[in-house]
Amino acid sequence: MWDFFNAIFASYNGTGYQLSQFVKAFSPSNPHYYLVLMIGGLTFAIGFIEYIYSFLLLKVEGSSPYNILMHSYYFAIDSMGIIVFATASHAVGGFWIFTAAAIAEVIWSLFEVYNLIMCVYVEREEIWGDISIKEAWQRVTGWVIVMIVTVNLFRVFMNDPAMFKWYIFTNILMAIMPGLYWEKRGTQVGASWGLALVILVGTINSFLPTNMWALVSPYFSISNNPWFYVVGIVAIFFAIRNLWVLKHLPSKKEVMPSGKKYIW
Repeated sequence: MWDFFNAIFASYNGTGYQLSQFVKAFSPSNPHYYLVLMIGGLTFAIGFIEYIYSFLLLKVEGSSPYNILMHSYYFAIDSMGIIVFATASHAVGGFWIFTAAAIAEVIWSLFEVYNLIMCVYVEREEIWGDISIKEAWQRVTGWVIVMIVTVNLFRVFMNDPAMFKWYIFTNILMAIMPGLYWEKRGTQVGASWGLALVILVGTINSFLPTNMWALVSPYFSISNNPWFYVVGIVAIFFAIRNLWVLKHLPSKKEVMPSGKKYIW
C-alpha cells in the first residue's frame, strides 16, 4: 500500500527535463522525428487557431471568447517565452526548434496585445461596467504585471528551463475557462461551436500518450508523471462541457439583430 502512495504522492521521478532532450527529439536522427514534428506542429497550429477565433469574434461580434484573466496570462507566458526560447537557443548552439519557437512567441504576443487593446476599446463596458479608458488601461496593466511576475516566479520554482511545464497550463486553462466564461455571460455571442471543437481537439492532442511533451521527455510519460494525465482527463471533460454549455445558451440568431453576421 505504501508503495502505491509513494508512487502517486511522494515520488516525482526527477525534477524535470533538459534542453538536450529537445535537441534529440527534434533532430532528423531521431527515429520518431516525423511523428514529433507532426504532433509539435499540430500543437502549435491549434494554439494559433484558438487565437485567430478571438480575432474573428471580436471583429464580427464585438466580443472575445476569452476573459481578461486569460488574455493577461497568455501575454505573460508568451512574452516571457520569447526571451526563454531565445536564451535556450543560444545555450544549445542555435538549435532550430528554440529559434522557431521564439519567433512564434513574438506572433502570439502580438495577438494578445491586440486582444488586450480590444478589452479596453471594444469590451470595456462588458468587462468592467461604466469606467473610463484610463481606468481600463490601469486594470489591464495591473493584470499583466501580476501575471508576468507570477509566471516567472513559478517557472523558477518548477525548474522549468524552456517553460515546457508552464505551457501545459495554457492548454488546461484553454479547456476549462472559456466555457465557464460563456456560461457566465449567458449568450453564444462571442463564443463559437467551431472554436469549442478546436479546443476539444487541442486538449485531446495535449494529453494522449503520444502528446508533444511525452515525445520530448520521459518525464511526461504516464509511468513517470501520472498526475499529468489525471489533469488531462479533467481538462478533456471541461472541453466536452464547453459544447454542452453552448447547446444550452440562446443561439446567436435569437439575440443578434436580423441580418447581422456572426461566427459559427
